[in-house]
Amino acid sequence: MNTTDLFVELIIIGIGGAIWLCLLTFGAFGYDWVPLDETLALAALIPFLSVAYVLGIIIDRVADAIFERLWVPSLMKKVYEEKKEYWNDRRLMYIHPGRLGDLLEYERSRLRICRGWTLNAALILVCLDIFICARVTDSQLRTKLWVFCSLAVALFAYGNWFSWRKLNLAYIAKVKGQSAFLRAVQAADKAGDALDDSARPTHRETKEKDVSRE
Repeated sequence: MNTTDLFVELIIIGIGGAIWLCLLTFGAFGYDWVPLDETLALAALIPFLSVAYVLGIIIDRVADAIFERLWVPSLMKKVYEEKKEYWNDRRLMYIHPGRLGDLLEYERSRLRICRGWTLNAALILVCLDIFICARVTDSQLRTKLWVFCSLAVALFAYGNWFSWRKLNLAYIAKVKGQSAFLRAVQAADKAGDALDDSARPTHRETKEKDVSRE
């Protein structure tokens, strides 16, 4: 995975962090003080991307710690008896000179995005409820917005978590299957080399043949 792909991935995750952070700020302090013309100008894009990138790093690490503690062990046990077997298989695929490592990184990129946006959606849900309760004065509109937005964001969060779970389970199974295939290929190559060595005449045999020809 090249650095550009990683940068884009973290930006995508960080944009979600910027959304819930803005909702929390606007819910607490309002938004009349925000200069929209300057904020939405093209010159503000670079600072925004920089902040989103840093937020993406933080959210990715926090989400990784949460998911590794809550859900990854149960998924891992469906395929591997011990986690060290998974790490050995994954290491084997990364050191292979083919494209298996690149394919793994593509799969992991999708996993990280779904994982990061699951956390983002959960935080957006909380911050959006705070914003609606604090800034929408019409009680009927506030109730309708709260119900609709809460359901929509909750479904979005569940969709990301469900996608992460399915992708992660398929990823773990793929690591196990591909690593077993690589070991079988390596064993066949070693057996072929051993057969070639046994079929190759020794130095003594070659010398005896030369003498008999003379």
